[in-house]
Amino acid sequence: MKLDCLWRRVIAEWKIKIFLGGGITLAFWTGYFLLERLSERRVTEMPQLTIDRLIPFQPGTAFVYVSQFVTMPLVIWLMTSRRQLLACCRGVASLIIVSFIIFYFWPTSVARPKAFPGGHFFYDLIVSSDLPRNACPSLHAGFGVFTAGCACDVFRGWKHNQWFVGAVWVWTAAVLVSTLLIKQHVLLDLLAGSFLGALSWLATHWQNRFSKGFAVERAPI
Repeated sequence: MKLDCLWRRVIAEWKIKIFLGGGITLAFWTGYFLLERLSERRVTEMPQLTIDRLIPFQPGTAFVYVSQFVTMPLVIWLMTSRRQLLACCRGVASLIIVSFIIFYFWPTSVARPKAFPGGHFFYDLIVSSDLPRNACPSLHAGFGVFTAGCACDVFRGWKHNQWFVGAVWVWTAAVLVSTLLIKQHVLLDLLAGSFLGALSWLATHWQNRFSKGFAVERAPI
């Protein structure tokens, strides 16, 4: 894509992207950290399936896990339609709200393996900032599937769009696998999170699909 065309996409509806998106992000992190630190609640440790026990602990893959905090916004910033952005924000908000309700009434955790600090920067960053709580559903899985679904809509009409969509899904799969490799989640967490992410994306997709004025945007590559 030409740089000027890409820049026009980035700055389109920038107020929604910055202020509404920023507000949702701030509310998410505030609620997330408050929920995982409600220590008086009884916490359920998620059971490990056979596949969880077979997957080796690989803290070096944590950089893939944290990459979601950078790559997820990229898809949203490529949206140009106000209707699409507002539907996306509603989808993200609904995914967060449902997950937070589950975290509050059914707090869960995972058994985190011991690792020597200082060996892996990104894993140390995760361990120091994020307690092994709010495990099920996995929000990494939910956000990943939701973002990949949105990418299908964003790249529709682009030349060679299948390559862009394929790249997003490969990245999503890598992020999900990394959550298992660093033992931040178990498989059941990923299944639950992926299910919620898929539902949220479907709701967003059909809002766009049947809204008045829906159109496929084409972008030169």
